[in-house]
Amino acid sequence: MLPTERRLRMNRPIHLLVCISSHGWGHLAQTVPIIGALRSRLRDLRITVRTGLDADVVRERFRVLGQPAPDVLPDRSDFGFEMHDAITIDDERSIARYAALHADAAWLDRERDRLRELGVDAVFANIGYMPLAAAASLGLPAFGVSSLNWADLLASRAHGRADVMAIAESMRQAYATADRLFALVPGMPFDGFERRVRAAPIARRGRANPAGLRKALGVPATQRIMMVAFGGLPMAFDTARWQLPEGWSAVMLTTGTVETPTVIAAERLGWDYIDLLASCDLLVAKPGYGTFAEAGFASRDTLAVPRDDWPEAPWLIDWLAQHARCATIALPDLRAGRFEAGLAAIARQPARVAADGDGAAEIADQIVSIIAGRQAGDTPQTV
Repeated sequence: MLPTERRLRMNRPIHLLVCISSHGWGHLAQTVPIIGALRSRLRDLRITVRTGLDADVVRERFRVLGQPAPDVLPDRSDFGFEMHDAITIDDERSIARYAALHADAAWLDRERDRLRELGVDAVFANIGYMPLAAAASLGLPAFGVSSLNWADLLASRAHGRADVMAIAESMRQAYATADRLFALVPGMPFDGFERRVRAAPIARRGRANPAGLRKALGVPATQRIMMVAFGGLPMAFDTARWQLPEGWSAVMLTTGTVETPTVIAAERLGWDYIDLLASCDLLVAKPGYGTFAEAGFASRDTLAVPRDDWPEAPWLIDWLAQHARCATIALPDLRAGRFEAGLAAIARQPARVAADGDGAAEIADQIVSIIAGRQAGDTPQTV
């Protein structure tokens, strides 16, 4: 492994294209720490980001983590899945979009042309398969990173359709061309990929300030605080009807919150999400990588809304249950503000040990080693 405290001098500067899925914010949250670790190891690393996410939000996420804001190019090809809401997949529209992509026989040539135009030296994708296949076909180092992959997800939604399974297999073949597929813990195992490597979790750690949070909310020091968060996909609740259990308040990171004496919209507080998570008593959320990995690092009690149609969910829930007290809350109960059963289920559980690890450093070390080997003509290089 390359020592993390030293920077590697390559034969020439490296231009890395970073492709980030626009399916929620979790892929961005996974990616930015890895890019930071790469920048600490590679002199003169140039980053170009290609994504369907809002460019200003992407740049700000880099800045928040103390990194220079990269160039951001718009791209809608890695949409992940179409959604009815933050929880429910729209199978019909998702399959139709993938069918349209794969009906275009020129997609690989077009991807190659885009890489040539950009003059990139390597490609990092979280977790689009098209740029990986294009990079590999041009002899460029190609790295896929995520807690999931769209091939396995699409196969799980095929419902016995041979045409959909054929598309999923084509996607798997594209993924298999990458130099490495880093499968993040927690997440799907990426079974069947020869170049798969499991990597430790990637998540932020917040600053715990329970007293400061209660002061900001104007509630007693004994008040318990839940935060309700559903990531980068929209989800609204009729909080005006909620009757929270005695002694509880809710901070809402969702759309259209109607505030009450015990329900507060998070944007009014001006707190960072990660510090809210570190300072509250309970997280209420759908299973998602960034949310659950951060909850595991904080060992935060969690009520999870089941996502029976999302194949990654069982892996996330099983992992979080090792590091935090967890229970489920059905979506109808959450919409109605019925938390009592879930809170009781959590109260019966023993405390857990918080998660740890630094997947960003692990992945950066391996990427740097492979790029260095390529520049040295595949001759092993030590630093």
